[in-house]
Amino acid sequence: MTDQPPQDAPKPGIWAALKGHILHPEMTSEQIALSFGVGFSLAWNPLLGLHTAIVLVACFLSRRLHRPIMFLACFINNPWTMVPMATASALAGNLLLGRGLNLNLSAIQWHAITWRSFVSREGLDCLFAMLKPILLPYLLGGFVLSALAMPVGYFVMLRLARRLRRLHLHMPHLHHPKPPST
Repeated sequence: MTDQPPQDAPKPGIWAALKGHILHPEMTSEQIALSFGVGFSLAWNPLLGLHTAIVLVACFLSRRLHRPIMFLACFINNPWTMVPMATASALAGNLLLGRGLNLNLSAIQWHAITWRSFVSREGLDCLFAMLKPILLPYLLGGFVLSALAMPVGYFVMLRLARRLRRLHLHMPHLHHPKPPST
């Protein structure tokens, strides 16, 4: 008879899985923090639709980054957070351009933006003309917030990783589960 956990045993939650990634035994706190910082920075990248591709390239180029943490941080920008993040980017760009917090979206006909806007030169020209008033502030603000997100994400995760490692230093069974005996 093997020592298997009962089938009705509770599965570890999201926080337990995240702690497992942060406490990764083969990665330093700095590597975990750098991975999170890169992913968090990419989450603020204003080039929508390229986040996953850029993370995949970063994963391919660096074996020292913790890939799940990087993906998790990048996917902070998701369908639920995309509009607030894009709005923050446009507002930050407006502030940087000296326009204040006045972001006028009334000229944009959102219903007119369809897949056809992206498949022809005429559609792209119309889309660009319609989005021109907010495109520069959005791109500028997005790139600036992306640059600022890197050190913020790095230092927040570094502090969290070091704290978790200190807390779990005296509880190795939470960090390294024993293999089942046969």
